[in-house]
Amino acid sequence: MTRRVVVTGMGTVTPHADRVDELFSRLCEGESAVRRISLFDPSSVPCQVAAEVRYEVGGPDRIGPYDLRPRAMRFAHGAAQRALDAAGLDTAAEDDFAERSRRAVQLAVGVGSTAMEALGPLTLSTWGQPEGGQDRDLPAFRRAAAAAPQLCEKLDEWFIDQAAPALGMLLGADRICTAASACASGSHSIFDAVQQIRLGQADLVLCGGVCTPITRSMMPGFAMLSALTSRNEDPAAASRPFDLDRDGFIMAEGASMLVLEEYEQARARGAHIHAEVLGVGIATDSYRLTDPEPSGRGMAASMLGALSDAGLGPADVDYINAHGTSTKLNDAAETLAVKAAFGDLARKVPISSSKSMFGHLIHAAGVTEAIVCIKSIETGVVTPTINQQTSDPLCDLDYVPNTAREHRVGVAVNNSFGFGGQNVSVVFGELQGDRT
Repeated sequence: MTRRVVVTGMGTVTPHADRVDELFSRLCEGESAVRRISLFDPSSVPCQVAAEVRYEVGGPDRIGPYDLRPRAMRFAHGAAQRALDAAGLDTAAEDDFAERSRRAVQLAVGVGSTAMEALGPLTLSTWGQPEGGQDRDLPAFRRAAAAAPQLCEKLDEWFIDQAAPALGMLLGADRICTAASACASGSHSIFDAVQQIRLGQADLVLCGGVCTPITRSMMPGFAMLSALTSRNEDPAAASRPFDLDRDGFIMAEGASMLVLEEYEQARARGAHIHAEVLGVGIATDSYRLTDPEPSGRGMAASMLGALSDAGLGPADVDYINAHGTSTKLNDAAETLAVKAAFGDLARKVPISSSKSMFGHLIHAAGVTEAIVCIKSIETGVVTPTINQQTSDPLCDLDYVPNTAREHRVGVAVNNSFGFGGQNVSVVFGELQGDRT
């Protein structure tokens, strides 16, 4: 019998809110979190708007040896703590070796914010010269720390891979893994977590993603790829997936986490089960570095693979949360992919893009949008795609334009499609009781 995987906790630190219910409520209201950038002066950047976390995220300054003050670390810890609290897990009491070995952290990580930019007036001379032919890297970092303590603090932000072991200490887990598959990373973390539980390698996995990319270096870089919008004069209308006048995505920051558990364990401890992970699919089309394969074949394969894994077909799907980035190429390819995967049913299934409201959280996007899917299953409401003003002949499906819709969702598909043709789809569903 296949071990079933269920969701028992959700936590988030996102531009709209750091509470799942508040996030979902604001999305149902069609509220945009996009504003002019405040983290640095964006005057010289082609894209001057983004979706920032503009509130204080509480929490401790340290956990064990790990500094939680850097922005990315605080976001990751905050989302994880909220997910674990929601799952009813008293992590402080979990120090049993056997139980630790059955727990895992699967985290998608992106760039840390402003780390190298924090060098400021420091020059390369700060780093000193290599001594006696020693390797330059680690000794140089130590010399830099001694010469500039403020730089040492900022370097913690660059080494965002510290987040996963820090969360391992929080959860009480001995299995720590990270993933970095571009915009598909968050859903990739779910994929890997599901496989660990199904294979019997773990009974409980904290999985999620964190990214803080709104920086002086990342914003111009993505703009050079023609990936970002230049609609600076109207931030709330800048992200417009599937609209004819879309011109690029909005960068966003934050973190989101799920607690995934083996079904029998969750039931035995009386956990509240929000939804079941019914299937996962992964496909790579390897077309170009940034552009999706135009026909959407890899995207379609990802969706069909997830449905096959779930033992379902297109007719069983009630809602699709699209990758929907608001770029010309992605949205057209995803539309073709849905048509290829769903055939005549493509026009009947509601599709919406949460990125129209909170932008693209990159490594944290897939898990944040998974939470949206799960809340739609729980509430019977699907969130809208805002800024739908001019229809695009290449994007002619039901994108739930501008207004949330009451709609029963028993099965939802969450799509995440990353640079390099990395495609992941996850199928969530209502818990159906005992199944063989």
